[in-house]
Amino acid sequence: MTAQRPSLATQVSRAVLWNALFAPLRLLTEVIATLVKLNQLSQAGFGLLALVRGASNLFGTALDLGIARALPKYIPETEREGGMRAARRLFLLVATIQLAILLVIAVGLALTHRQIEAYLQGLLGGEVMVEAAARAELSQFVAEFHWLIIAAIVILLGLGALYDLLMAVLSSFFRQKAWNSIALAAGLLPQVLVVVAILALPDRWDILGVLVAMVVAPAIAVAMAGWQVWRLQAGIAHEPGSSVWADVRDGLRDLRQALPNGFVRYAAVSYLMTATDFIASFEFINFFNSDIRDVSLLAAGALLVRMALSYLYTPLVGVQVPLFTRVRQGEGGTTNGAYQSLVRLQLLLMIPGGVGLILLAAPGLLVISPQYLDAAPIVWVLTPCLFSESILTTAHNALMVNERLRVVIAARLIALLTVVVLAWWLPSQFGLIGMALTFGLARVAAGLWVTVAGMRLLGLRWPGRFTLRVSAAAAVMGVVVTSLRGFIVLPEGTVDLVSRLGIALQLVLLAGIGALIFLLTLRLLGGLDPADRAHVLKWRLPLQGVIRRLL
Repeated sequence: MTAQRPSLATQVSRAVLWNALFAPLRLLTEVIATLVKLNQLSQAGFGLLALVRGASNLFGTALDLGIARALPKYIPETEREGGMRAARRLFLLVATIQLAILLVIAVGLALTHRQIEAYLQGLLGGEVMVEAAARAELSQFVAEFHWLIIAAIVILLGLGALYDLLMAVLSSFFRQKAWNSIALAAGLLPQVLVVVAILALPDRWDILGVLVAMVVAPAIAVAMAGWQVWRLQAGIAHEPGSSVWADVRDGLRDLRQALPNGFVRYAAVSYLMTATDFIASFEFINFFNSDIRDVSLLAAGALLVRMALSYLYTPLVGVQVPLFTRVRQGEGGTTNGAYQSLVRLQLLLMIPGGVGLILLAAPGLLVISPQYLDAAPIVWVLTPCLFSESILTTAHNALMVNERLRVVIAARLIALLTVVVLAWWLPSQFGLIGMALTFGLARVAAGLWVTVAGMRLLGLRWPGRFTLRVSAAAAVMGVVVTSLRGFIVLPEGTVDLVSRLGIALQLVLLAGIGALIFLLTLRLLGGLDPADRAHVLKWRLPLQGVIRRLL
């Protein structure tokens, strides 16, 4: 007798619960690694590493071509229609194309190495009174090892592209256990190795050690993914008489025949999404800064907001697309019902979380690293932008599942156009704040477009009453937190470790009081909708009785 499949609501609830329990492990390592980098590295060193990572993502975006997102769709279709050899031929073909592009990028970087060195030296030669000794030391490092920096970027590009391709293969054949294990290792290893490199090496060699760690970690992840793909292929029967070189040669001979129908179009849409997502990011905007300190401040502020957002979004990781897909397949519920449930859950997390982050950003940065206190205004402007975008783009996932690609393409073009328009004015008028607003508002504009389009095309409806209840409760919480924040004693002058720990304890207590005030106020205003309350009470959470009374 076949066991009855759990309901859609039960499956989603379980997914949310598992996300809430295990996803923070990766976030925790990222938080620890970021704290170590902010405190152990100079601002100039942190800024240089941010530029290296940004350059890797910049050229990685150019190298991707939307292939990584297209393979999970087309490898199973190709294998079903033409057998395992056809699937392998497709994989080798796209890998060869990416290798050719990588060689072009590598040659271009090699030919312009003097210009790259001059660009980095220009960033380091700005406000020489700020970290003068650290800037001089890093300037010498760039002069001696700029070739190593270029080599690290190229190696990261190659490893990143290969990792995405291999993981796409595992995902295509539902090797979820292997995929999740490797993804967890790929998320943990860079953070752990970077921390070890910073803490174990002398100050003069810490940047070099971090660069090596940044290369070694993805190399290990690629080796793990390659091993799993090799085992996968060995376990699947394939046609005799095929060879790697023959598959590549035949594929390059006739690209149109080798690539599945619709592959180029699908990859092009995916590439547009990837490219515009990177352009509307702090990593891209940072290339237009003129001083390494500004690079580090923008990166620190944006990373703090991104980490807070990642933590709050953790329960919904990997939930939205499967939920909309199953609703569309008729497994239960409606698209609008699923949309409203997802938006209500995000509002419940994002609005009070965002208010708390804005109010506690300055003392929080004082605890994290006093030298980054000037990044607080960046947190203030980015929090409403990025938190709003996270909620608004729920409609994006619904449109993607329902194959409304033209609307999605239009949203991406709007984001690109907004970046271009705002970049001409905001940074020149408001400096770093203007840079942060440039990509933050571009993301909000794209989110507003897909939300309005979802209402028009899919009948989505915004949960207005719930938004008002949550906003009112968050406002009350904000008033209380603002009043109590005045009792936090901030030391004058140099802030030692003991003072920072004392401030941290006060902030944790204040955050707990704020959360309690928010929940009590929300309950007085009507609390959760009945359906959401029933779903939450089904989760096996600690302190179930307390949660039941609060709800």
